[in-house]
Amino acid sequence: MPHLPRSKYLLSFVWILPLLIACSLFGTQPAAAQSQTAVETEILDDSVSANDREKLLARLSDKEVRDIVWNLIQTETKNKKTHSPLATELSQLTDQFRSNFENRVHDLPKLLTLPSILGQAITPPGREKGFLAIVFLAIALFILIGWMGQHLCKKMTRVIYVALTTARNENFPQKLARRFLILLYDLVHPFIFTVTAYLAFIVVYEGYEPNRILMLSIFTGIFSAWALIKTADCIFSPNRSDARLTSLDDADSKMISRHLNVVIIYAIALYFFSGYLSGISSIIDLSSIIEITNSFGGLSIMGLIIFVMWRVRSPIGKLILSGNPPGLARKLLSAIWPAIGTALIVALTAIGIFSALALNVDNVFNSVLKTLLLLLVCTPILAGLIGPLIRQWGLNTSTEDTESIPRAGSRSGIVQLARLILFFTVAMLLGRIWGIDVVEITRSSLGERVSGAVTQVVVTIIIANLIWNLAKRWITSQQNDRDDADSSAGGDPGGQGLTRIETVLPLLRGFLLVTIITVATMISLSSLGVDIGPLIAAASVLGLAIGFGAQTLVADIISGIFFLIDDAFRKGEYIDVSGNTGTVESISVRSMQLRHHNGPIHTVPYSQISTLTNFSRDWVIMKFELRIPFEEDVEKVRKLIKKIGTTLLDDPEHGSEFLEPLKSQGVNRMDDSAFVVRCKFSSKPGKQWALRRIAYAEIQSAFSEAGIKFAPKRVVVEAVSSEIAAAGAAALVSNPESESGKS
Repeated sequence: MPHLPRSKYLLSFVWILPLLIACSLFGTQPAAAQSQTAVETEILDDSVSANDREKLLARLSDKEVRDIVWNLIQTETKNKKTHSPLATELSQLTDQFRSNFENRVHDLPKLLTLPSILGQAITPPGREKGFLAIVFLAIALFILIGWMGQHLCKKMTRVIYVALTTARNENFPQKLARRFLILLYDLVHPFIFTVTAYLAFIVVYEGYEPNRILMLSIFTGIFSAWALIKTADCIFSPNRSDARLTSLDDADSKMISRHLNVVIIYAIALYFFSGYLSGISSIIDLSSIIEITNSFGGLSIMGLIIFVMWRVRSPIGKLILSGNPPGLARKLLSAIWPAIGTALIVALTAIGIFSALALNVDNVFNSVLKTLLLLLVCTPILAGLIGPLIRQWGLNTSTEDTESIPRAGSRSGIVQLARLILFFTVAMLLGRIWGIDVVEITRSSLGERVSGAVTQVVVTIIIANLIWNLAKRWITSQQNDRDDADSSAGGDPGGQGLTRIETVLPLLRGFLLVTIITVATMISLSSLGVDIGPLIAAASVLGLAIGFGAQTLVADIISGIFFLIDDAFRKGEYIDVSGNTGTVESISVRSMQLRHHNGPIHTVPYSQISTLTNFSRDWVIMKFELRIPFEEDVEKVRKLIKKIGTTLLDDPEHGSEFLEPLKSQGVNRMDDSAFVVRCKFSSKPGKQWALRRIAYAEIQSAFSEAGIKFAPKRVVVEAVSSEIAAAGAAALVSNPESESGKS
């Protein structure tokens, strides 16, 4: 059950807001600095008199005068040299960076005066110094009133919360919708808190604007931090595993949420404290202090984000590997993602520092924060939600729904298309964040050509991806999941294999993949202006050279094509290839692999197949013999075997596997001790061995009930007399040469 933020979060925000400083990094210019250009223009205006110019200069601070002089020097330098050498431009940037950095360092002691300045701003004119304590007590009282308001609202809407949090058997879209409704419910509480607290302040408000700005900053900041914390809880749900949208356990979810809450509270405190300083800068000159605090705040929040990333690297790594079986790319990303994030933050921070101090770019920290938020938070979350949302949309949550899995897998193409659209959307947003007008760029002649080529490439990739996913879906739908127990190691050989289309599909899948990639690559290169004629010619020459140099390989491929056309074998069938017997386990372009029933694998190139015997086609006849004593009635045995055959044919488990019932073919021959009766039946390939064992058991049981015995095999040993044996021995001794000659 998601809980409202604990009191420590509210108290920490209240104390962080006035103590930690800045929200925007690297130089949000004060109001006076923002009007510097207008003042400079007015001073340089020829229509302005000398007295007016002196008055304007008198109102400016020393720093503003230095900035105006520096701008004039830069303008004069640009007018003298339209194209400055690279070394000169770098020198100017270095000097500008050093100057601004020295100014920031020089103004650092001014931070010590910030508490007194804020106290002065909060205290209305004419009030005693103890008014500051009254303000802090009032803040605590208003927060208490706001908390009581939201607590009352929570009690009144408890029934709604219970209905929303009741555990259900849901798929991912349903769970996501329910978590969204819970989020809306949770956002009502901070809204009630903010409205109640601010209305209580309005009741006692006496019209002093800095205090109104202070209260509004505190209450709005608490609402923002509270809402962002609840949004994070919507995803990770550290206190309710049944409503969690991720596969993380309770410990990992709580760890991520705890560290994320710290970042949220600190960032929101910086942002609204900076807003408060900017709001009162019209009353008190805080330009230098704002610049310093912005820089410090920006660097500190960047360091905090890096620290948090490395602290939660293990849970986030598990989250990256969750879902479908991960490939090499996801495994690598799960291992090095903190290093990638750190490098991104360091690079963006360096860009921000250089832009602010050397190029005097305004509000660059806002762009840095928006970029990090987009790349490290929004994009991964959306990319992770797209897959399960699309795959499970509209599917039955019951585990008995066997159609859910293939239906979910068939939507992989839509998922990839959605992620591609997300990628281009992120690229457009990044351009907008950094002030890059993509539309304006595409209007130029070069931009038009580049955008046209890129559009063609993107469309080609999308169409190729769509074709491949449709083909893969059809191939998957044609394959079945039959149990190949008969062809597995240790089973009875000779079972039926896959169908003809199922045998060819793996080869067709590989061929389609290579064809689609090749055609898409050629079209993309042609769209980019590359002449593909030489590439096609080179590929043709290469293919011809391979054909002449690898004649055996070509013979294997051609022979395999004809074998597949003739349908000589299929995957899973038991065959004999030039003395090598086994089950067809895999088929490639140039060879097949046969798995012998004892385990060994034979790899047979197609060109080396001279004869092929297939034991797994259509039907098989099983014959076996029974020995019956001479005293038994052969006709009775025949009728009994026929009855057994009829019984086996009606068996619900094995009857369908018989193609022709078990029957007696009569006496096949006689030996010296019994009649030899032959029996036979017809069955599906691979089933004859199991059916014979069943037939043996039924025959033995029926014969035992009928009193019929099986005739044992007899060995007749005839004894000779001692006189005859002695005479034989004597003859052998008297004529040894004749015996040796015989031997």
